Amino acid sequence: MNVFTVLVVGGPLLLMAGPAMADHPTPLLVHGTLLTLADSEDFAARKNAYVQKMQNEMAEWRRKMHATGERTEAAAHDASADAKAHLDRTWSATERASRKLRAESAEGWDKTKTAYERSTAQLRTQWHKLHPEDQD
Repeated sequence: MNVFTVLVVGGPLLLMAGPAMADHPTPLLVHGTLLTLADSEDFAARKNAYVQKMQNEMAEWRRKMHATGERTEAAAHDASADAKAHLDRTWSATERASRKLRAESAEGWDKTKTAYERSTAQLRTQWHKLHPEDQD
């Protein structure tokens, strides 16, 4: 009789608690949070490494652009005004892309990184059109 009483009284309680326990996400949240933190730390480390590399590359391009500007003024380089203007526009676009990449979150990182790399490749192409002697 005691077993029967337990089943009659406890059975409905267990049935009511079942859906609440089934929807309980605590173990998943704990693991999900840990995974999210690990992914976040991994992204931060990858981003920091790439941004450092990018900053070094941008510093080198900045040095080239300023040195070339002075040299071009002094030596009256043969390049056309249109080609110089195109190089300047490409340089400005690359600077914008690098600033955007520094501020980008994990969500848009790949797309922004690709845009920066495309801009840098265009800058390199324009640079070599004006300065074929400088094959970095």
